[in-house]
Amino acid sequence: MWRRGERLYALLVALVVLLEALALGGLAVAFSGRLFNLFAYPVVYRAVFQALVLTGLALSGLSAYILLYHAYTARKELLERRAYEEWLTRFTQALFGGEPPPPPPWPRAALEALLNLREMLKGEFSDRIAAWLRQARPPWPRVLRARYASRPLRLEALDALAQARLPETLEVILPYLAHPDPVLRLAAARAGARVAQEEGLVPLAEALLQAGLPRGALLEVLLLLEERATPVVEAFLARGGREEVWAALEAVGRLKLLPLVERVLAFLDHADPELKAAAMRALYRLRYPPQGYEGSLLAALKDEREFLRAHAARLMGLLGNPLAQKALWRALSDPSFYVRRAAAEGLWLMDQGLLARAAESHPDPFGRAMAGQVLREGA
Repeated sequence: MWRRGERLYALLVALVVLLEALALGGLAVAFSGRLFNLFAYPVVYRAVFQALVLTGLALSGLSAYILLYHAYTARKELLERRAYEEWLTRFTQALFGGEPPPPPPWPRAALEALLNLREMLKGEFSDRIAAWLRQARPPWPRVLRARYASRPLRLEALDALAQARLPETLEVILPYLAHPDPVLRLAAARAGARVAQEEGLVPLAEALLQAGLPRGALLEVLLLLEERATPVVEAFLARGGREEVWAALEAVGRLKLLPLVERVLAFLDHADPELKAAAMRALYRLRYPPQGYEGSLLAALKDEREFLRAHAARLMGLLGNPLAQKALWRALSDPSFYVRRAAAEGLWLMDQGLLARAAESHPDPFGRAMAGQVLREGA
């Protein structure tokens, strides 16, 4: 991956290395010839002088480039900052003062100012900024369509489209979800989540199902969708693989998608322990008691995997029936600290009086201590 200015620097470094290699090669040949009496001393002196001259030229050129580059970039950044502030002032006055903005085309600094305003403002002001961005005909879709655009330019374009949030740009973003570069796929997924609106959510879901992104990236995309996430989550639950289903279950709980709770309940009996745990977390975040699935929770409380027992104990506290009380009382004797903690928290939700009794008379000393700790924290 290349950043701006690095290509010239790489070329200059390659030239310096080549000159040094020539100088060292000349010295090696000259000294070898003198060692075997093939060359006279003047030949060796000339080779040493040439090597010194080449080394001096190479180091002088490299040092001059570095100094000039830093001076140029510092000056350029200052000018760009001033231009950005000027355009930000112009657009702000146009937004709040009722004056029309200057007609396009606008420079890069103006587009950056518009993007930042689009990120900060909502409602009518945000819609007006979107209209100005359309009027400016920004270059980012053209960059994404270009065959030979560099990786940094494509990443900048995807990030700019994510900030612009123009629904009509989704068509140029979706092909990048099939790109062989995983960094570009991730950037496209983030941009697509911010850009897609009602009619674009189904194509986005189909592209994400084929993108092969890791579960963390998929969850990030679903959280970026916010209130628009339901169609994509449904597609993940219906046709997704293990990674997509895990991300969808996590998103249901974090986004409070209560209409999908019946889809989540089915995963309490799933064979995959991580998906089962994700379903439990989702139901607990929704504060939805899984009535009728007591058998699944009791089986999870006896599972050898600690994380399943802990999630089951925490979720059992939402049931509030005698069966759940007995199960959590027994779970206070679990050898795992985290399971005992989850059981005590479940009893706190269900019956604080029972938790107080456990703090006094539970047969397991660690269970008694945990019950007392949760009682003190709750108080």
